[in-house]
Amino acid sequence: MSPSDVPEEGEYIIGRVVEVKDFGANIDLLEFPEHRAFVHISEVASGWVKYIRDFIREGQMIVARVTKVKKGSNIVDASVRQVSGHRKQERIRAWKNEQKASKLLELVSKKSKIKIADLESEIRGMHDTYGSLYLAFEAVVIDTASFKKKWEGKWLSDFIEVAIDNITPPHVSIGGMLDLVSYDVKGAEKIRKALMKPKAVNDDTTLKITSNGSPSYRISIKAPNYKQAEDELKKAVDLVLTTLKSEGGIGSFERS
Repeated sequence: MSPSDVPEEGEYIIGRVVEVKDFGANIDLLEFPEHRAFVHISEVASGWVKYIRDFIREGQMIVARVTKVKKGSNIVDASVRQVSGHRKQERIRAWKNEQKASKLLELVSKKSKIKIADLESEIRGMHDTYGSLYLAFEAVVIDTASFKKKWEGKWLSDFIEVAIDNITPPHVSIGGMLDLVSYDVKGAEKIRKALMKPKAVNDDTTLKITSNGSPSYRISIKAPNYKQAEDELKKAVDLVLTTLKSEGGIGSFERS
């Protein structure tokens, strides 16, 4: 983000507490250098707050939600209590990733001998395409060929090299519970046979099946993205259930 950007109402911002008073706290915004946020004591935490410093202190990094933007002012009202723990972790992680991406871009600039300002101008469309600079670096690692087709420039080979050397591919994990039953005298063997059938289709997918105690079995998929994970999970579950059914058994699957 550039210094001219303005926080928007409802946006989650990240900042550092610079001053705490009895009635609220002032926050320097890390992504909006020209702006500050004010968090009233009533927006520091849920419930009644007697001592504000029990919840917020100078120097602390916080995530807040913008509740009001005042036209012509460089101070926005914000709330800390409206931010869930998950949202806080997610926002801080995204900010740290962007800091890392900025440093990686500086490295690309040095390698390709292009001034950072000129390089930023050449890749300005990446934010719209991928959502952030860090996600652009991730896109290189996930699908280098597609990235090469989409972008061109003197910097491209260095951008790809820096990404591959410094970015760990992202993964998502999904799964669920299989309930498998066979009344055959060799039922346990037939269930085991069905569970051994699925194999990961893609090299970058991990498929794991563990027992939760008969008749329940957990199947887990780890893949680079949700579409691939969902496809792998469906194929694996269908294969287990079809195989067991062909052997006279019955089964069901529930996502968890």
